[in-house]
Amino acid sequence: MSPFAASRTLSRLSLVAALSLGLASGVACNRKSEAALQAEAAAKAADAKVAQLEQDLADAKAGKHTSEDGDTAKELTKGQVKSLERQVADAKKRAKVAKQEAAQLESAPAPKAAPKPVVVDVPTGTKLEVALARDLATDKDQAGDAWDGTLASDVMVNGQLVWSAGTRVRGVVTQSVPTGRLSSGKGALGIKVTEVGGVGIDSDTHVMVAEAKGARNAKIIGGGAALGALIGILSDKKNKNDHALGGAAIGAAAGTAVAAGTADTIIRIPAAQPLTFSLTSPEQVTIKK
Repeated sequence: MSPFAASRTLSRLSLVAALSLGLASGVACNRKSEAALQAEAAAKAADAKVAQLEQDLADAKAGKHTSEDGDTAKELTKGQVKSLERQVADAKKRAKVAKQEAAQLESAPAPKAAPKPVVVDVPTGTKLEVALARDLATDKDQAGDAWDGTLASDVMVNGQLVWSAGTRVRGVVTQSVPTGRLSSGKGALGIKVTEVGGVGIDSDTHVMVAEAKGARNAKIIGGGAALGALIGILSDKKNKNDHALGGAAIGAAAGTAVAAGTADTIIRIPAAQPLTFSLTSPEQVTIKK
């Protein structure tokens, strides 16, 4: 073989090797990009949650809810503000973690066999059965306080396990008003879920409404009009407006209603029996293998 032919053969071999290396690198980059893009999307979604909560907080501070009972509206709005301040702070922490994970995936070398991320769309209305870590009560827990619990049962979506029983749950106290503080003589202790397995979510609100005479009635209030609905319930001394107000869905929480024998001003949500919450907005959850 002439030196020229040998040189051409070597060049072809080098080109083939370079193409092979480039193809392998391209595959690795694609794998890395897929995971990185998913992490980037999750980080953007986390930022969007922060922005929405900050808007909700601004609206609450602006006092957009009106009522004939101004004192009741003011008291409940104050609790709502404290609750949203907690939710904003927690959402910012989750967003920071999401950005860090995205940055790590972007800079980390691609693994030889990167699994494709499994992303599940969890729809609005998905049920969460939650066991509280402890009893909650108006004499110990104030609006804006965090509470902990665990899932009492698996959460499945189209046959896919999203969260298993025992997964950590975090929430916030939305209202904590003992009986006798409001002009109607009523009071309320409300809680909602804000996080499941490290994923920020938005749930409906479980509220224990109490009257000065000792009656206790557990309710579920869903949707963005939860505050307006609760103001309506607690402003009406004759309980005529105990129905859906402002588009909020209100219903009795089966199995959790309590008929108290004494007019105890302290309102409690016991941990003895799991509570059922529902997602009020869809969520995308990445299943980590």
